[in-house]
Amino acid sequence: MHLNRKKIKQNKFKISPRGAKKKKIKIASEKKIVRPIVKSKRRNKKLKITSVSGVNSLDVKKFGDKSEYKLIKEWKNILEGEVVFILGNAPSISKQNLSILKPYFTIGVNRIFYVYTPTILMWQDIEMWNSEKNKIANSKSLRICNKLSDPRSVFLNFKVKAGNFKFGCDPSILHGTGNTTALAAQLAINMGCSSMVLLGTDCKYQNGKTDFYGSNKDHKSYTLKMCDTAMKWIKDNSPVPIYNCSINKLWPQENLVDVINRLKPLKLNRKKYLEKFKK
Repeated sequence: MHLNRKKIKQNKFKISPRGAKKKKIKIASEKKIVRPIVKSKRRNKKLKITSVSGVNSLDVKKFGDKSEYKLIKEWKNILEGEVVFILGNAPSISKQNLSILKPYFTIGVNRIFYVYTPTILMWQDIEMWNSEKNKIANSKSLRICNKLSDPRSVFLNFKVKAGNFKFGCDPSILHGTGNTTALAAQLAINMGCSSMVLLGTDCKYQNGKTDFYGSNKDHKSYTLKMCDTAMKWIKDNSPVPIYNCSINKLWPQENLVDVINRLKPLKLNRKKYLEKFKK
């Protein structure tokens, strides 16, 4: 009797419609829960990637539309026969009347935008982006940088190859790290310039200032040494004449106005020069 009752109880449990409903509900419920969780996780993953790139936190449209311009590799000889003024950040540049450069082609490096808007603004270090993105966003220069320093892919990029400084053939591939002025000189040569005028490339500090705006927190112990190495390399290897308007003893120091009067560079303005770089 006892065994039979047990058997009957088990059979009743198995065939109970109420129990069967519970089983079906449980399985259906699991399916309903599992599927949305998987989709939700995928959506969150995409949101995280977007958040890391930072597109939502800053209006990328402010940086301009790089698709309007030719790729840097297409800039070969685009300035053939023209004078290029290269603007560094050393203290002596604060004593220059930079407004007289408005009709001419200029390449400014790093934080030059504090005192002047060059035709091209270039930098290679991620620290520039991290600390100055808002000022870079408002710049009217054509902005170019090392690909590694453009986490949101909003600028035209050049590639920096490690090793010694070297004049190459491709404007989009520059050589050597540690000094952006040396990269600017390479770019100018690859664009076909006939001569280069250097301003703010002192390779020395002045009255406690590392740069024209004060103390640069990103300067390293080797910054001055690399600057000196870069200037010596330019002096020894430049295929075009160099005119020095910096406090740098590697070349005779010249007055900017005198240099302009002697070279008589082509007079355009920033907007007209930038038309050369548009598609």
